[in-house]
Amino acid sequence: MLTALRGLTGHSREDTAALRSVLGLLASGPETARRSAGRRAAWRRILQDVPVDERSFDTRFGLGSRTALIARLTDWCTSYRGQDEALRAACADVFGFTGLFLLTLVGLAESEAQRSRVLTTGSAGAAHGADGAALTHDCAAVCAVLVADREVSRVVSAVYAPEPAGPRSAPEDARENAQAVREWRAMSPELRFHRHGSTSVILRGSTAGAVHGVSPSFALKLILYPFTGIETLAKATREYARTYGSAARDLRHLVRVWASHDTWIMMEFIEGRTLAETVRAEAAGRPAGELRLSLDRLREQGVRLFDALAELQQVAADDPSRGGPGGVHADLSPSNIIVSAADGAFRLVDLGRNYLYTHTITGGTGAAPSYIAPEVRAGDGEIPRADLYSLGRLLTLFGTGVESGEWVVPDVFHMRAPQLARFLEDLVDAVPERRLLIFSDPGRRDFSYLRLKAAFLAELELVRAAERDSGELRVESGWRALRELARPLAGDPGREWRLWRHRRRRGTAATDGSRQPLATWLLGWSLLSALVWALTNFTVLTWLSRDLNLSWDNRLIELAQHLGGTPDGLPIVDSWRHADYAVPDWRANLPARMVGLSYAIAAPKYYQMLFSGLTPLAVGRGSGSLSRLALVTEAAMRIMAVVPCGLVLAITLVEPRWWPINSAIGQILTWLANVITLAYVRAVIARSRRLGLTTVPEDDSKITGLAAFTQWSPTSMFYAVAVLTIGLLLYLGFLHDVYVYALAVTSTNLVLFYVIKCGLGGPLVRVAIVRACLTAERIGRLGGR
Repeated sequence: MLTALRGLTGHSREDTAALRSVLGLLASGPETARRSAGRRAAWRRILQDVPVDERSFDTRFGLGSRTALIARLTDWCTSYRGQDEALRAACADVFGFTGLFLLTLVGLAESEAQRSRVLTTGSAGAAHGADGAALTHDCAAVCAVLVADREVSRVVSAVYAPEPAGPRSAPEDARENAQAVREWRAMSPELRFHRHGSTSVILRGSTAGAVHGVSPSFALKLILYPFTGIETLAKATREYARTYGSAARDLRHLVRVWASHDTWIMMEFIEGRTLAETVRAEAAGRPAGELRLSLDRLREQGVRLFDALAELQQVAADDPSRGGPGGVHADLSPSNIIVSAADGAFRLVDLGRNYLYTHTITGGTGAAPSYIAPEVRAGDGEIPRADLYSLGRLLTLFGTGVESGEWVVPDVFHMRAPQLARFLEDLVDAVPERRLLIFSDPGRRDFSYLRLKAAFLAELELVRAAERDSGELRVESGWRALRELARPLAGDPGREWRLWRHRRRRGTAATDGSRQPLATWLLGWSLLSALVWALTNFTVLTWLSRDLNLSWDNRLIELAQHLGGTPDGLPIVDSWRHADYAVPDWRANLPARMVGLSYAIAAPKYYQMLFSGLTPLAVGRGSGSLSRLALVTEAAMRIMAVVPCGLVLAITLVEPRWWPINSAIGQILTWLANVITLAYVRAVIARSRRLGLTTVPEDDSKITGLAAFTQWSPTSMFYAVAVLTIGLLLYLGFLHDVYVYALAVTSTNLVLFYVIKCGLGGPLVRVAIVRACLTAERIGRLGGR
């Protein structure tokens, strides 16, 4: 066959004689049904014998043979249309099969290219053609032209036509075969090319007869013949209509299947683009390298997906024999979701396992497996929770708009929307039993997509409430975090207040998973930290103004002086001063004021940026040493909300000479908080890996913020030792350059801690802590089971 195809140099009978002989087109005598059936069977064997990948083809037929053959046949088929009518008629029958053979070859090449493409984070659609265009050839110039030709369509109809059922067929098989034969015979001979599939070509056609004046349009998925020899694939294709067909006529999200056979599936044609094409088109209009979280897109597309899955689930519940195995799609990826051009609804296609992922078909699998549950890819028999995994991965795609090969929830969710990160991590664990640990319905083993949709919308509204209804969130790190420097409290008290108020309004309507652990406790500490920050800064600035003998018409101070009968001082608090503490005396008190004010600014920033709104206690009481470490970490975190500012108030109200000692105490507390929190983060990561949780990256280097946070401990220890040593020497009078050291401490607090560590690096370090706290909650739920 290949020798004859390679020998095609023209279109005359002499040029095509060898090919005619191979195809059985030179036999003399009348064309009988038996001879025609024998020829079709021979053609099928030829097509089925084509190696599916280029390496196997070239190993069998010579290096570069498939590429060269595709090029030769493309030139021959293209030039056929330019021949005169007589010559075209002379080789029309040869052209019909050659066109189908070429269509099969380019389909295999395209299948391999799609399966072998490499997808990296941020490369949305870089390796894809636009709007479903092929990666390896020009479909408009090759595939569309071939399928539109009457001779090629005739050969397609002959080769793919279903054979009548044998006398020993089971009654149900015979009925389905009869339905397939009827639908095939009712098909108009004119077909149009639509797109390539992973193992197929998809054509568009219509019925030969009109129904109510309209010829219904259908999509015809033809399995490439080399794949039809795989029995599992052929069986799944043959039984597709039986397994996933639905008699219901008012379904909005499921495509109606008309019939199926060993080599094809005929289904309703939906005008629209695949979700993969839609995502790529949207990504093309966004700046490269900038990851944003679109809450509007996440809500809009997320609701559509939940509705589609709920409909699939409902069909299975109403009619189990017609709703697929348990209402599970099993191959839910962007390429298997069509966005309807009519109403934007998601229409689910290609239900059932894709045998690329189970290695039934050799070759790569491309990017789509990142959306497919591990148990499906492993070929497990029971997959009732497979679509939950795909749902989580698709929601991640909707939020970021970027196709990614990463297997964990992206950092932008942990940084800007931890409530959504918590929801997504509850869906995408590799172990099916560990999905819905948090958002499950108490006392139920099954789940409802409608209830999950309500929980998803609730978490989304929480994020909107926290972010003041902002529809788009960006990663605030590096230079983008500079604007946060103007907010010493990082906006967290207001954010926690809005979250608490929104939860309170929702009240008992919240699901179990939506009830954030210790929400009131976290709000209280955030407000307390803000109050202490305000009080401390007010006190330091007030005492500085007193040192400078400034009158700024502070009516509150005048009222306190009037009520206390102390026109030159302040009642009560001035009595706390040591005997050698004079006010005003700006020369003596300036070092304490400088250092105190820097701590009063930096310490709340440290707490609010890293710890506010987070609690290690989410792990619960049943996790042994991890629960005990969580209690210690909780104490260390909450101490940092008030104690540093308490040290500042002590040197402001009682004794300014304490500033070196109190600075050392503050740095030691910061070092301890860093060490204890880092130990907790690492303990959670270690425990999650022992338990097999997959929501945390397997490599520490891929956990954003962990490496930076690890460096904080030695640097804070070094600074604590330096401040303690110099502070003791200053306090004991062995050093006398007080202003120099005070300026050094002040600049370190403001530049190193406030700007660099908390301001610029803090958002990324917080990602590591958020991830640990969310994982700890899952560990606690898992331990409770």
